[in-house]
Amino acid sequence: MPLLKPLTRDDVAPELWPLWDACEQAYPDFRNLWATMAHSPIVFGHVWGQLLALERESPVAARHFEIAILVVSSATRCDYCVAHHTPRALGTGLTTAQLDYLAALPGVPLAEDETFDVAHPTFDAADSLVIDLARFTAWAGLQAPAAGVHPRVVHRLRRRLFDRLAAVFSPRQIEELVWRTTQCAAFNWHNELLELDLEPEVAPPVAPR
Repeated sequence: MPLLKPLTRDDVAPELWPLWDACEQAYPDFRNLWATMAHSPIVFGHVWGQLLALERESPVAARHFEIAILVVSSATRCDYCVAHHTPRALGTGLTTAQLDYLAALPGVPLAEDETFDVAHPTFDAADSLVIDLARFTAWAGLQAPAAGVHPRVVHRLRRRLFDRLAAVFSPRQIEELVWRTTQCAAFNWHNELLELDLEPEVAPPVAPR
């Protein structure tokens, strides 16, 4: 049982109804998430208005957003996000084998001499850089501090990764990729902390094969 009960449309102020209806249309399977965030009109308005705008207007491929979200959500073990984004990732053309590969990545340590210039198996160069961005984000925030990795190593790898990203993506694409990747961790911890339930139509995540 969730710690906060998701609201209904009748519970929110009329000025939020257009955004509510837009979420219902674009993200019906995420109902428990946005209906919980609606407890705060500020959070609901800004977060979901931003997500809908990114979906409409971002130059970042949906495939790349889904890759980043799945890598980070696997690292933080957010079942809610993995369950919801798996079908969305498949809808962008990713295969089940590729999703299994992404799910297993958080268990692979990032080498301190990582160059970020080798494509991941079955992924192209752009896909691979997005994987590296998400993997680095999770590693730098979770694994590197626990492993006692010196901050200079993290800094060096961050600069190296940014140089690779800048050679392929525009500044706007980098900003929106970085924002959505790091924001994903906030979603993960929000969902786990409030113990969000999966919606009845959403299948629980399965372990990688």
